[in-house]
Amino acid sequence: MFRREALRSNWRTVKPYFIFAVILFFASAVVGAASHDPIDWLDQAILSIRDISESAATSATPERTLFTAILFNNIYSSLMALYLGILAGVMPIVTLIVNGMLMGYLLGNLADAGSNVWVLIVKGILPHGILEIPALLLACGYGVRLGFSLVRGIFAALIGKTQPWSGFAAALKGSVPAAVLIVLLLLAAAVVESTVTYWLMKP
Repeated sequence: MFRREALRSNWRTVKPYFIFAVILFFASAVVGAASHDPIDWLDQAILSIRDISESAATSATPERTLFTAILFNNIYSSLMALYLGILAGVMPIVTLIVNGMLMGYLLGNLADAGSNVWVLIVKGILPHGILEIPALLLACGYGVRLGFSLVRGIFAALIGKTQPWSGFAAALKGSVPAAVLIVLLLLAAAVVESTVTYWLMKP
């Protein structure tokens, strides 16, 4: 019972940051989709994703190769966003903007090329995205919480408040079960993306 209540309390604390992450991610996606002119760094990111897919396709075990590449990349990016959020929340905010713009930019380009975007969303994003995107948003939400709680702790210590680091300590402690949940979600997402999504998108 204590664990369940602790998890609920942890979620209540991080919920505003998670909502902020959702808004920032999808707002960035809208900006990316509205960008009809080429954006070099987004084009380079798309090429990197394409390279992973092509490398997996030419592998003797494409599903396994794709699974490994996706899982490592997603776990690395998400945990970096979470724990480097300690630096005033900058890293998770940048991660949200970049990933949101990338998704919107890619879908926008495909729509401009005459592709049916809704079919691509249902077949190419939704199967694994229902696990992967919430994991990313949760990681970034916790990262922003860590950064902001550290900044508040610094100011609280400077003005002589008692227990100035209690909020930061609680945020750091709460990040551990969050990190476990994020890894499990990304593990499941990688399985789905390397099997279901891979076969749905296969020409």
